[in-house]
Amino acid sequence: MKSLEENTDGRLSRGMARKTLLLDAAARIVAESGADALTHRAVAKLAEVSLASVTYHFPSSHDLRRATFEHAGSRIGLQFAGLVNASLDIEALPEICANFTAALVTDHRTDTITVFEMILAAGHDPQLSSVASLLNDRLAKLLKPYLRSKAAAQTVSAAIQGLVLTALAIDRPNGGSWISGAVSDLIRRYRFPPESGRSSIASRTRK
Repeated sequence: MKSLEENTDGRLSRGMARKTLLLDAAARIVAESGADALTHRAVAKLAEVSLASVTYHFPSSHDLRRATFEHAGSRIGLQFAGLVNASLDIEALPEICANFTAALVTDHRTDTITVFEMILAAGHDPQLSSVASLLNDRLAKLLKPYLRSKAAAQTVSAAIQGLVLTALAIDRPNGGSWISGAVSDLIRRYRFPPESGRSSIASRTRK
């Protein structure tokens, strides 16, 4: 006979697995049809579960939308953070970021599209804006040690998101090869801004 602790752990494990199944289905719906297509019924149909199962985990439409946003964003963010934190060389950050950004529009395309769909939805839903801000702040925080400036990190974070959005819009799922070079170049340019080069030229001219 199983102990109470074993029974509880088993229920928690099954509950987490079911929740992940539902959020994976929700992310697919958003990526394929947009944020407005995300409903409890749509998730239940795609995940092949009862409607009651979806509403049990996500009682309201807001709960479902926010959880989907956090689910897709966290999977992307945690993987990128793991790559950055595993590297002992801060100088490798441009390449790490460039390679991962290329993967966002290929290997992680569903999660990436979901995140951008929900960022756009946050413009009409203030309750989602805190998630969008959190994800942006996380990326800027990872970039700051290399760029040495919070302002530069926030600017580059926003610019990278713009490049990813462009790649998603114009490239096939197996495309986007150009984006890695653009991202690494962008990061390096913000660490070594052209102003320093112009100052050096001006000082040599005055001599």
